[in-house]
Amino acid sequence: MLLAALHDRRTPVREAAIYILGLTGSTSAVPELIQALHDPQASTRLQAVKALGRTGSPDAVPALLNALPGADERLSSQIFMALVSLGHVAVPVLLDFSHSHSSWMRWHSIRALSAIHDQRAFPVLVNALQDSDHSVAWMAAKGLVPFGSESVEPVLHMLCTAHMTPWVVETASYVLHTQCQAHSELKPYLDPLLQQMHHAGYRAGTSYAALKTLEQLNTNGVLKQH
Repeated sequence: MLLAALHDRRTPVREAAIYILGLTGSTSAVPELIQALHDPQASTRLQAVKALGRTGSPDAVPALLNALPGADERLSSQIFMALVSLGHVAVPVLLDFSHSHSSWMRWHSIRALSAIHDQRAFPVLVNALQDSDHSVAWMAAKGLVPFGSESVEPVLHMLCTAHMTPWVVETASYVLHTQCQAHSELKPYLDPLLQQMHHAGYRAGTSYAALKTLEQLNTNGVLKQH
């Protein structure tokens, strides 16, 4: 009855059916709920997004992401919440979309991965600090901060080989500076590097400075304490 009601001409009936299907978390209804993302009524599409977020189905993830282009602010916000609600099952698809040619899709994928806080996203977030789109790189930087001092070593490794740009300096230094504030024992090691990164000759000196910092941290066993 509920699946049949999804095709009712009356908007309130379709929305009520979607809402109930969402409450049940029915995975069998996922294909129909995905189809409802194309409903002519914005309110119905919104209900479909909410319901898909409750299904726990990985099949819902690409459909939600593909619904982003053209979505208004309210629907985009709801899609984000649905992806986060899906949690760890959403991660593999989000990782794929984080390499999209579309910076818009990369941004949303990185944002959702950051909120889900899954270890599988860690390398992607670090690599995204070098993204050609500044908004994507900045979202990755903010997403790395909650990983705490665990983010320090991968970011230093990235700086050792990265093509140094003002964006890479900005995003990486944000992550490292935040960890300095939270972990005072890192400050003597990271402060000189941060100074180099904001020096006029940062393009030539940052990679070497990052390598030396990494060596010092490892020699003194500081990273093993975290």
